[in-house]
Amino acid sequence: MTDQRNLTYPTVVVILIVALRVAIGWYFFESAQSKNLDRTFSSAGFLSQAKGPLASLYQAPLPDWHDFATHVAVPRTESPNPPAPGTDEWNAVYREPFAEWQEQIIFDFGRLSQTATSHFDFSDEEQNRANQIFAFYERQVDDYLTANREEIAAYRHDLGRLRDWQAATSAGDVPYQQDRIATKERETKATAAGFTSAIGGIETQFREELARLAGDRAARSPLPGDFNPLARFDRFLIVTHFLIGACLVAGFLSRFAAASAGLFLLSVIASQPPWIVGYSTIGYQLVMFIGCLLLVATPSGRWCGIDHFMPTISLRGCCKPKSDEMRTN
Repeated sequence: MTDQRNLTYPTVVVILIVALRVAIGWYFFESAQSKNLDRTFSSAGFLSQAKGPLASLYQAPLPDWHDFATHVAVPRTESPNPPAPGTDEWNAVYREPFAEWQEQIIFDFGRLSQTATSHFDFSDEEQNRANQIFAFYERQVDDYLTANREEIAAYRHDLGRLRDWQAATSAGDVPYQQDRIATKERETKATAAGFTSAIGGIETQFREELARLAGDRAARSPLPGDFNPLARFDRFLIVTHFLIGACLVAGFLSRFAAASAGLFLLSVIASQPPWIVGYSTIGYQLVMFIGCLLLVATPSGRWCGIDHFMPTISLRGCCKPKSDEMRTN
């Protein structure tokens, strides 16, 4: 088998492959930078739209903020003959579209405040301050939900339309209808992710205020329940993008960085399998994935990068061919 180091690449090929490495690296680096600067960034939208057999794996980090699936992600359709106000049917359909969810959020916030009071052993003065913090964020929740009342109502109405489309006997036989259903599914999931991310942000601020009130006690013993898989995943995503991008641009451990980039792109492609109806187009990810494979197969970092100054790991010294050994003897 020919040793790759003995292969001769035309200069133009070397230049193009190095340019490809830098371009892919800059894409990852710039992506990480924009995500890091965007304080509202969340991968919830991407994860929630995953399809296919691996969908549950992608959606595992997604939190169900205060039973959103039970209280909001329920179809809501209007009727020309509404039931009498105050009845169970009226409460389920014609009450504020976010009423039950708001009650659950405020209940959970109150329980969190009580947990903080007990966990940090607040004094009477600190407990009064904690109550003021709770009241402030209770208003924050109410302001957000009231301001987005029409959007939440439209979201629940869209869920009702989606349910009707899916129940139609012809839905599975008409490609146009399948695409229509898939598009609406993506839209509703993205909308839901926006609602839950906003409430999640308010809850995070609430927790941070309680922790600041506790001072050094919070540093020694954090408030229980602070673990957020989605936030950890987002941070991991940003850090790995930074590292991959920087390594590719600088030509440092370029093959390992290219393989890591390829694995990430492969995970993006796997979240929308092409055989699933309504999958998202993955054209540029596929092209970049093939480009990463090319970078793994070529020593681009040694042509123009830090890898040029790193020692080459070789097994030639310890694993000589038998012919060489016989010639030596």
